Amino acid sequence: PYLVRMSELEFVASTELQQIKAELVARLGCDEVVGSSRDTTRAPTPSDKHRADIEHATQTAMVSLRGPHGTDIIGGVLTCLSKHKCQIVDFSLSRLHHDVTFGVLVHLHERSVDLFSDLAQTAQRWDGTLSFDVQDAQLKATKLATSAQYALSEAPYAQRIKYVATVLNERGLSPEFLSEWLAWLLAKKISVEQMRRLDRRTSLMCVEFRLSVPHDLGLDKVRAELIAISSAHQTDVALQPDNVFRRQKRLVVFDMDSTLIQQEVIDEIARATGIEEQVAAITERAMQGEMDFGESLAARVALLAGTPVSVLEGVKQRLVFTEGAHYLCRALKSAGFKLAVISGGFLPLAKHVKTELGLDYAFANQLAVSADGSVLVGETVGPVVDAARKAELLEVIAQAEGIAIDQVVAVGDGANDLLMLAKASLGIAFNAKPRVQEQARARINQKSLANILYLMGYSESEASELQLLG
Repeated sequence: PYLVRMSELEFVASTELQQIKAELVARLGCDEVVGSSRDTTRAPTPSDKHRADIEHATQTAMVSLRGPHGTDIIGGVLTCLSKHKCQIVDFSLSRLHHDVTFGVLVHLHERSVDLFSDLAQTAQRWDGTLSFDVQDAQLKATKLATSAQYALSEAPYAQRIKYVATVLNERGLSPEFLSEWLAWLLAKKISVEQMRRLDRRTSLMCVEFRLSVPHDLGLDKVRAELIAISSAHQTDVALQPDNVFRRQKRLVVFDMDSTLIQQEVIDEIARATGIEEQVAAITERAMQGEMDFGESLAARVALLAGTPVSVLEGVKQRLVFTEGAHYLCRALKSAGFKLAVISGGFLPLAKHVKTELGLDYAFANQLAVSADGSVLVGETVGPVVDAARKAELLEVIAQAEGIAIDQVVAVGDGANDLLMLAKASLGIAFNAKPRVQEQARARINQKSLANILYLMGYSESEASELQLLG
């Protein structure tokens, strides 16, 4: 076969290839077959000298073998490299269904020219496709071992800022979105280093991209462009620095109303007393940032004066948890996370949510009650849990648990959550108001809270495994 015949030809440096091109073409036309012996009595040719020179020179090569027998392919390549005492500088492995591609960057020692003949036979044995590229003959192994420039996972993207982008759509990632997303990356001179599918649905839903970003590209400046692309395709794009802390989070802090639960609890209390419309109007203005939170809270609580305390028990029974809330919290607890709810709502409801979801902390406003404990008096007791207080409590919990801010995630939907989202290393606006989405580092506009696991680097398979431990 052609590939085998190629592998048995002389091993020469690329700079000398043109000098022996005519001879190489002539040899390819001969009747050599696999396993045939070479004529050792023939007269020396110019290529014999090249072979002798090269066998004593430093060589590196990029070898790639692709085929359906993954472990056999990996084992076959490594056996060949071991036989010829090659130094492995770097490697990469990728799989698409049953098709595996295994690539290695190797330093070839003296007289390892026959490596390529063995690799060709390995490829033939395992129905694989072999490719290789000989590098600069003067490139030394020490340079390869110390310079990121030659690592397969880096080249040619060294000396740039590394980010991870998680793209997500529960209804499936459309070719139209992916095309526009890649066109945007190209326009910004952002290179894709790696791609990893995180979901295991019948249609592609979530992909994690490892990106190499130019130093002079401020991603904060292009936030509006990303939001526009996301909105046009109803697909979320979350960018995070690719550093050691990205998959080493240890604390997640949630807002409660319209985040962990689907309702606003003060609206539910108001509904039971017939003042729902007045309270809801104030709530909406506060969530949009049109009113100071402390002022709006006082106005709403004042309307609740005289409400029986027993109403709170009824509200607990009517709370509807957001899709994926239990799944998410169970997975995070199994992974060793500390979890907290910090709410601008009321403590009796926050404690109920804490118990239902197995959280570690619950902070919220405390409602004042009458002397006999039967009715609300229309006031709160203690510090108001406003935006500043939420950010402060996040930091207090992290300090108490010995957790760095770089390991904290915050999730919320309203203007009252903005400082908390900014304080955490990963602030996620979950189905949030427009102002919050514009300012938050990451956004999720999907139904399920479980999608947060994707942004934290967990695949669907890993999340399922964590469920079994919970």
